[in-house]
Amino acid sequence: MSPVAVHAVFAAMLVVAALFGRFTTFESSSLALVWPAAGINFLWGLWASRTRRDLAVALVVTVPLLAGVNLITGLSAPLAFAVAFGSVAQTAVAVYFFRRLVPSVCVRTVGDYLRLGLVALGACSIGALFIVLGVALEGGSDPFASFIPWLVRHAVSLTAIGSLGIVAAASIAALARGEVPPPLAVARRAEYALLVVVSVLVYVITFGAGSALPIAYTTIPAHMWAGLRLRPGWAMLHALVSGGFLVFFTLAGLGPFQDLAPVVGAYVAQSFMFIAFSLSAVLALSMDERRRLIDRLYRATDEAKAAADLRDLVIGRMNDGVLVAGPDRRLIFQNAVSERWLGSGTARPGEVWRRDYQVTRPDGVQLEEEDNPLTLALQGSVTERMDLDLVHGSGELVHLSVDAMPLPGRRGALVVMRNVTDERAHQRDLGRFASVVAHDLLTPLTVFDGWLEMLEDPDLPPSERQASIERLQQASLRMRNLIRNLLAYSLAKEERMTASRIDVGRVVEGIIDLRTALPGTHLPDVRFDVHAPHPVYADERLFLQLMENLVGNAMKYGRTDGSAEVAVRTSMDVSSGRTEIRVRDNGIGIPGADLERVFEEFHRSENGLNQATGTGLGLAICRRIAEGHGGSIRVRNVEGGGAEFTVSLPGVPDQLPEGVPLVAGTEAPRVRTP
Repeated sequence: MSPVAVHAVFAAMLVVAALFGRFTTFESSSLALVWPAAGINFLWGLWASRTRRDLAVALVVTVPLLAGVNLITGLSAPLAFAVAFGSVAQTAVAVYFFRRLVPSVCVRTVGDYLRLGLVALGACSIGALFIVLGVALEGGSDPFASFIPWLVRHAVSLTAIGSLGIVAAASIAALARGEVPPPLAVARRAEYALLVVVSVLVYVITFGAGSALPIAYTTIPAHMWAGLRLRPGWAMLHALVSGGFLVFFTLAGLGPFQDLAPVVGAYVAQSFMFIAFSLSAVLALSMDERRRLIDRLYRATDEAKAAADLRDLVIGRMNDGVLVAGPDRRLIFQNAVSERWLGSGTARPGEVWRRDYQVTRPDGVQLEEEDNPLTLALQGSVTERMDLDLVHGSGELVHLSVDAMPLPGRRGALVVMRNVTDERAHQRDLGRFASVVAHDLLTPLTVFDGWLEMLEDPDLPPSERQASIERLQQASLRMRNLIRNLLAYSLAKEERMTASRIDVGRVVEGIIDLRTALPGTHLPDVRFDVHAPHPVYADERLFLQLMENLVGNAMKYGRTDGSAEVAVRTSMDVSSGRTEIRVRDNGIGIPGADLERVFEEFHRSENGLNQATGTGLGLAICRRIAEGHGGSIRVRNVEGGGAEFTVSLPGVPDQLPEGVPLVAGTEAPRVRTP
């Protein structure tokens, strides 16, 4: 609606309310028993206060409307204009203070209702001064006698109708936003119907009686029922309608107030209406606030549960072990990683921490209990990166780097563990590798120095000069192979792969041609047998490196008496559909104790050390390449001598790991099954 239309509606409502009030005269002073116009005027001013212009319009229009109604209904001019100006003054004051005490301009809590009642009393006290002035101008003998009647009737009206109007406006706005309340159950509808019937009967019996028995309190249970079971707006409406029964019967000279003096009867009736209305309103607002608090509590509980689930999920998926213990060393929380490293029997939540493992420092010295990171944290000390070794009863050794810190308020301690077992092994392997590299690089460099010194001799015979050059070439090749292996080992893990369809036989034939034609290698004669009709899908460069290592090893560690054989075969694994490549030789084989270790970095079998040099990286590179393609590699000794390496690789594009793209044009697009 446009602002003009809203002003018109409020003006019409104000006129109707004022006429209704003027027809409820009860006192000898000719002033109304109830004055609903005060509440309507407040709601009009509250809506109009959104702009100064609208508020000015509402206040200015109020004066002629109320003055006219009072003049038409028989009130003298001084009193008519006193009522009009007093109403404008109290409306302006009530709107100003209510907006400041209740910035939301809503009545949603008991506190909001009490603030509105306090504002009503203050504003209506100011309005009552105008009626006192009007009575004085009219020549009344006791002008202040009208102060209390005005204050009571206007404060009751402003509080009751004002709060009901505000609640109703909020409900209408919620409906406009699409917030439709759920339909009432049949039982709830029946209860509300029964409440209406009981309320009518109670008020008719109580206030429709011809005798003046003091039994008005019998209507209080109906108001309590309404306040406890109805929403605030409906409870307030129930109280107002009930008040209508009271006014009707009291004006008709019936009910418990009929024998009271006119002024006293008016005060008592107005007070009873306000008490009954406030009882319903306060109970309904309290129940509504309780429902909101319960809903908020449920939401907070759900949010806390979701946050806890997220925390547990994050901590549970961490690669670090996390545990929290209370000040009494009872376990509060432990993630799966910590339980796996420390042992499932260590403790359960609520149990005192214990251990079934030995804890030592890296140097092997037993860790004393007073130096335990958990003990230190419970005493208030922070531990950072303490290296500890855990030896379980099964013999398993776990190397940990431990951080521990006390919880705020001395509520326990937090311990975070990082498993550095692989790092320790890597450091050991790195140290061993450093010595191997130093030796293998220094040896050819020594050869370089010696033979270069010989080449400086101008009298060196040509045959010896050629022999020196060949030895230099061998030393250079050895250094080059060593550096190439180091680079390949790194790239086999880090480099991004791109797959294509590969003809295994063609690749192997190329490797054989290159190795047998390479000058200066002095390899023994080898008979090759290649039958590889099954393709693989792999990164072409890495697959070439894989086969070079396997074929090269078969040649290096084969027989040296001229009867060496190397066979390369492919087949399809029926269970997985993958292509299996077998590289077999009839050489020295692998000691049984080393079969599980040949794929470890820098590991070399004892029998291999005597036949060929190397760094121990070749088969580790093979394992990385195979696993990088989602495959595997294994080895077994062959009866009669020699070893057979079996590599399992994707035989169709669908078997490639996620994230390994297929080069366009090498195969039809893959269709992945979920």
